[in-house]
Formats: sequence, structure tokens, C-alpha cells
Amino acid sequence: MSISSPFVPPVLVWGRGTRLQALGRYPCSRGGSPDLEKAECHRQNQEFPGELRQHRKMNVGVAHSEVNPNTRVMNSRGIWLTYLLLTVVLHVVLLSIPFFTVPLVWTLTNVIHNLAMYLFLHTVKGTPFETPDQGKARLLTHWEQMDYGVQFTSSRKFLTISPIVLYILASFYTKYDPTHFLINTGSLLSVLLPKLPLFHGVRLFGINKY
Repeated sequence: MSISSPFVPPVLVWGRGTRLQALGRYPCSRGGSPDLEKAECHRQNQEFPGELRQHRKMNVGVAHSEVNPNTRVMNSRGIWLTYLLLTVVLHVVLLSIPFFTVPLVWTLTNVIHNLAMYLFLHTVKGTPFETPDQGKARLLTHWEQMDYGVQFTSSRKFLTISPIVLYILASFYTKYDPTHFLINTGSLLSVLLPKLPLFHGVRLFGINKY
């Protein structure tokens, strides 16, 4: 009488992704955004050839599975809504300040929003995380790291359209006053031009190069 062993060979219980990892073929699709799948597939093929891809999913000692979380943070659940709510809260706080007129509040909202966007997306470089990418993102801004550098993804379009919409609202509620219009236009260009693919990785006059 033979006793069947409860042990099942790992090859029978491994998922499709794990089995392909062992064979050196990592599945690019992760069931997410097509833009991110394309970017992820390109990056995996470039940085994690063959059997090394299986280690990419096991960043020991960290709370995430990304080599650089900056690449996906703007695609996190609820991040777009949080961004919009913070902008609305800023506007409401400015409206609650006495002696601030409505045109002034809209201009301040636009300028403060764009200043924060310029600092966090187009000035600060590197990552706040300890990443195993050997410092590849050290000289890149957050915008340049997003979606592994792939242009025209959903997050990039959202962050490009949002300051334009805010600019239109600010121009309307300031009744296109020349002074407010010039300030708002300059503020918009400061965050719109760095987002163009033409300026990806470009440092004008060497500013913020290192």
C-alpha cells in the first residue's frame, strides 16, 4: 500500500509569472495601465536581462517592489484626487483671508500651485528612497523619472492639463486684467515648458545640472 505524499512539485503550483521568471522571460503585462505596461516592459528588457528579472520582484528590506517608486507614485490609487483636493483647499484658505479680493485669490492660487509643482516636479532631483538602481535617478527630476521616461502617459497628460485649466479659471475670474494676466501666464510657462518632450533632460545654461 503506497502512501501519497502531500508534497507537490513547485513547478505545478507556480504561477505563470513565476515560471516565466525561472525561464528568464518576465511577463511585461501586470494588468495595469497600458502606458505603464509599455514603460515597464521596456525597462525590464533593458535593465533586467534573463534570470536577473526574478530578483527585481524581491527587493529585500523595502516595503515596495519597485526599483524606483518615483516612477509610479503619480499612478497610485487616489493620488490624482488628493492633488485636486489640496488645490481646492489652498484656494478656500486664501478666500478665507480678509481683504483678499477674488482676483487676487485666483492669482495667488495659480502662482502657489505652479511654484509647488515646479519645485517638486522640475527642480528636486533623485529619490527620497534608498533604491538599488545604482544612482541612475540621481541627476533626474521627478518629472523625468515618471513612467520610466515614457512620454504622453496618463499621469503626464493629467499634470500637463491641470495647470492649464487653473490658468484659464484664474484668467476668467481676474477678468483678464493685464497685470494678473502677465503674472499668470509667466507662472504657467514656468511649469509647462519643462514638461515638453523637447526639454526632457535639458538643463538650460547648466542650471540645476548637478
